[in-house]
Amino acid sequence: MVSGEFGVVGLSGIRRIEVRGGDGEYSGRVFEQWEAGLSEAYVPLAVSPRTSGRFTGWIVHGTYGDVELSQLGATRQRVDRTRTLIARTDDEFLHTSIQLTGRGWLHQDGRVAEVGPGEMVFYDSTRPYHWEFEGDWEMAAVQVPLSRLRQRAGITPREIPTATAVAQRSPAGVVTGFLRELTDLQNTAPEQAAVLAGSAVDLLASAISLTIGRTVRGEPAETLSRRRVMEFMRRHCRDPRLTVDGIAAGCGVSRRTLYRVLEQFDEGPATLLRRIRIEYSCGLLTARPDLPVTAVAHHSGFATERQFYRAFRIELGMTPAAYRATGGAARTR
Repeated sequence: MVSGEFGVVGLSGIRRIEVRGGDGEYSGRVFEQWEAGLSEAYVPLAVSPRTSGRFTGWIVHGTYGDVELSQLGATRQRVDRTRTLIARTDDEFLHTSIQLTGRGWLHQDGRVAEVGPGEMVFYDSTRPYHWEFEGDWEMAAVQVPLSRLRQRAGITPREIPTATAVAQRSPAGVVTGFLRELTDLQNTAPEQAAVLAGSAVDLLASAISLTIGRTVRGEPAETLSRRRVMEFMRRHCRDPRLTVDGIAAGCGVSRRTLYRVLEQFDEGPATLLRRIRIEYSCGLLTARPDLPVTAVAHHSGFATERQFYRAFRIELGMTPAAYRATGGAARTR
């Protein structure tokens, strides 16, 4: 069986493709459809099968001004960007991929990056590259014109650290969480993704600068600091001993700087931490209906059940039990 679809969904301009093929059906329409879908969403590419069994491939792709966001996944294959394919288009893009599941090997500029879940990698559409996937895989992807990097940060194509895996816990890796969340947001709230997509170019430029050892200054540095603080708070929100001083120390900034980088939220770090803990608790309440409310409070970073109830009422105007009864229909304010 071979099936596929490629079309615009709603006013958001999100395009979706899905291709499936059963055993023995690789030589014809399946890979033609998949290759055409990849080339339409990104740049002209060539795809080669790596197995004679089943094949599936899917892409969810949206465009927000100069920023293109997508999530995609498929089974085992090789994807090539050759000099012949490069000659077919004048477009010049920075591609950024974040591995979600599986592993991939990116080859460009004489380097090979083995990219595992949570890791990010950059590559340049104007130079040959190829990906190899030895099993099922999924990734998030961001595509921006190389000209924007030159304009916003003075980064030239030759400075981009192509085929170099960026670890999630590295200084540049803080951008990974933002980009992954941005591609997730496209699936549920594309209008919000459109608002936040404007920050992607500055954050990508910052990630590249940090990877090549360049200092980030000005507004991009503030944006990066804000993301670092948010990532730290989300990572440690379950610790009931976490305080404002602990957040500042963990992020390597002063209390004054911490308050400044969070000014855009119109609330202090303590209030933001409470909100993050409540968001985490909401996930537990719906995903673990067997877990007592007291345990949910503990796992979400609240020192006491009373503190949890009070925070929950402030954020949602109801009790945790009432929220659980709605099946998670309520939203934080």
